[in-house]
Amino acid sequence: MKHILLSALLLAALPTAAMAETDLGSVLMDNAISYENADARKAEDPLLLLSWSENAESVRYEVEIFKGLPEHLDRNTPLKETVYHDRRIYMNRILVRIPPVMDGTPLYWRVRPIDADWEGLAPFSAPMEVRSTMRLISRNAPYPKAGGRGNGAFLLYPVYSYTGNPGASSYEVEVTKEYPENIDDARPSKYRVWSEVTTLSNVYDEQPRLGTYYWRVRGIGSDGQPVGVWSLPEKIRNQAAVHFDIGIFGDSITQGGGHLYHSPSDLAYSYVSYLDFPAVNLGRSGDTTEMMEKRFDRDVLPFHVKQLLIMGGINDLRMGADPEKVIKHLKRIQEKCRAHGITPILMTILPINPENIEKYYGEKTNESWREAVDTVNAFIRSEEHIDTAAPFAAFPVMPTELAMDGLHGDWNAKQMIAGEINREMGRLGSR
Repeated sequence: MKHILLSALLLAALPTAAMAETDLGSVLMDNAISYENADARKAEDPLLLLSWSENAESVRYEVEIFKGLPEHLDRNTPLKETVYHDRRIYMNRILVRIPPVMDGTPLYWRVRPIDADWEGLAPFSAPMEVRSTMRLISRNAPYPKAGGRGNGAFLLYPVYSYTGNPGASSYEVEVTKEYPENIDDARPSKYRVWSEVTTLSNVYDEQPRLGTYYWRVRGIGSDGQPVGVWSLPEKIRNQAAVHFDIGIFGDSITQGGGHLYHSPSDLAYSYVSYLDFPAVNLGRSGDTTEMMEKRFDRDVLPFHVKQLLIMGGINDLRMGADPEKVIKHLKRIQEKCRAHGITPILMTILPINPENIEKYYGEKTNESWREAVDTVNAFIRSEEHIDTAAPFAAFPVMPTELAMDGLHGDWNAKQMIAGEINREMGRLGSR
């Protein structure tokens, strides 16, 4: 989202013999889905699953599959003739179905990372033979991304990530309270508790998930009909009974993700994953401090933490909220903590980059955001706190190199945040 070593993450994408994943778009569909022909069975022709090493600086990937090895193969220029070509791959794997090559010519593939401006970040990888690096998948369904392990892997508000199956233009994610009774069709389970339809390869759960539950995903064609069957269910066990002394409470900066398309399921983009001590991630994307205050009892108290690290306010201030209102909500969260024997530790608000926020999200930032952040941070520094903004003090706005989208720190910024927390928590005697 423990996480892959950063030295490996920074390598140009290199093919390996493992799995694959595709992403499609960004516009939500209506939740009304046709379940006609819902008895779609497994695909007769297996899918090919290809994967490669992740590149932390990439926004997307470009993959080519082609017949034979060209005599002159330029690693910086796409081929004109391919069997498969896609530049909109947002994870480090793909699922494809390639028709058999009748003349027996071997197929090869290569991949390169692409930046936000659709330019190559590195040359294409050396070509790899498909047959020797592929994994055959007989089930015609999206391929779920396995949940991470270690610090930061537990998300109170889960994010479900998967590789899309060929022919699907959107996807439905289903969460169930029991193991689904229908494995080999596309009907909803009778145990369904939540679902969402999207064109993306990541779905953010709107509800906190405690206990044991299952999730799965299926493809939907442009005609609204199922494409194949549900993926096999993934079991998730989020137990409040598991003891955490420290909770991390905040918005999307805490929940994780960044660099436009990296979701919280990518632990490299979670500052919680870099902490030197166990902690439970109670972040929720989009939260204001008022929203954090309202969900405190439901989301914090079940874990019986001793200390609560609190980072919030930027979603309020960038939209023009009165900084005194933000301070009021932070004080109320502090009061709630103390009333339940929890030590509140506020964390200072990081700078943002309004130009990049508008570029990638189309959102204007209030012109007085900097003064508002300074006001709230002055209050935070008068309380028991960790100055997470200190490593960024020299920057008038958040540098693009540390937060491409201007708001959610990239992996390097998340490391800087965690480094400050690790130092200060040692001083505060938490370990």
